[in-house]
Parts: sequence; C-alpha cells; structure tokens
Amino acid sequence: MSDKKQPAVKFNRRMVLKSMAAGAGGVAAAGLLPGLGGYSQVHSAEPIKIGFQVHRTGIGAAYGRWYDRTTQACVQKINDAGGINGRMIEIVAEDDGTDPKRGAEVVEKFASQHNCDVSFGTLFSHVVYGSAPRAGELKMPYFVVSEGHHVASGALNRYTLQPGITDVKSQVEAMAPFISENLGKKVTMIFPDFAFGHDHRDYFSAAFEAKGGTILEKIAIPPTETSFTKYFPKIPRDT
Repeated sequence: MSDKKQPAVKFNRRMVLKSMAAGAGGVAAAGLLPGLGGYSQVHSAEPIKIGFQVHRTGIGAAYGRWYDRTTQACVQKINDAGGINGRMIEIVAEDDGTDPKRGAEVVEKFASQHNCDVSFGTLFSHVVYGSAPRAGELKMPYFVVSEGHHVASGALNRYTLQPGITDVKSQVEAMAPFISENLGKKVTMIFPDFAFGHDHRDYFSAAFEAKGGTILEKIAIPPTETSFTKYFPKIPRDT
C-alpha cells in the first residue's frame, strides 16, 4: 500500500449551497406529496400503491378502456425493469362510473381502505370537480388528465395536479384566430354541458368575438347524452 497522503476534499461555498439546495428540494417534494413522505428511504420494500380512478362505465368508458390498457402496459414495463428504486408499482383500480358522487367515494376508498400513496386517472371534468375536494381533505395527491381550465386556474386545491397536458383555455384561444381568418365569422358551438364544455363556450366565445366573429348559437349537450346528431337541426342556416 502506498503511504502517500490522500488529498483533502475541499468544500467551497458553491458546493455547500448546492448540497443544501438538494436537501431542501427533497424536503419540499415530501411536503408537496405527503403520501410519499413515509417512503423517503430508498431501502423500503413496500410497493408504491397508486389508486387508478378509471371510467370503466358511463360516458367515459371508451376513454377508460384505453387508459386502463396503457396503465397496465406502463406498470409492467416499470416492474419488469425492477420498479422504482427497487419498489414495485401496484395499481388499485376502481370504477367511478364517470359519476361525480362515485368519484369522491372512490378517492375515499383509495385513502381509507387501500392505503394508496397517490391517485390518478380522471378525465371528465364533472368527475374531477366532484372528486378533487375529497382528495384535498384527505391530503392525497390527485393527478388528473382533464383538460378543463379549473386545475390551471387554481379553482380546486393544491393536491389536485394536471401533469403533461394543456388546458382548454390555452387551446381555444390559440385556435380562435385561425377559425376567424380561414373558416368564417359566424360560428355555432355544440358543447358538453359540464366544466370542460363550459370552458370551450366561455373562452372560445371571448377569443372569437375579439377577432370580430359572432357566436350565433350555443347548444349544450347533457352529460348523459349518447349522441350529438339530434342536436344538429338546431344549428342556424347561416352558420
């Protein structure tokens, strides 16, 4: 063995501040997602339990089917690769019937019966509105894929998060000028009669009228409706 002295590690202000920032970031993440705080140690063998609020029945069933298939494929890929820091992902799926009341009950079950760390999956905005308050009360991180402006605008609570997708307000404000300049100045709107559709109605109307367009008619479709076609005769001829 060499008797040569190993060089001393020199710490400077930048290194110390960088280390402190990394530690603070970990604490902040635990505060934002309190359900994960108990599993901050890498050596935990507990699975990460994720509540999947899936629209298996009701008007969202077609979406729920594909959300389910992609979720299962994703989880298999992660688990086959060894999980996350050695912890497997466990999906706990519950059908909310695309119904606001059942949605809140499902979130309750994730927390009180299944002991899930987080929950996700909800698309239809009226179900998000019905479920998010309970998630906030339970302090359960609730990831939704709804495109309504309610999450982005802060209308719900800090536990309701909208990752990886734009919101309706951004979408329609971006497309209104194109419609006005290329398709026509007289528009009839047909929209679903819940928060997602209301965002289209309100934000598109304002953006389109600001470009000199006119909204001739606003036709709302009830959430339980199975077909839009019977509403087409209500479209004014000069649309």
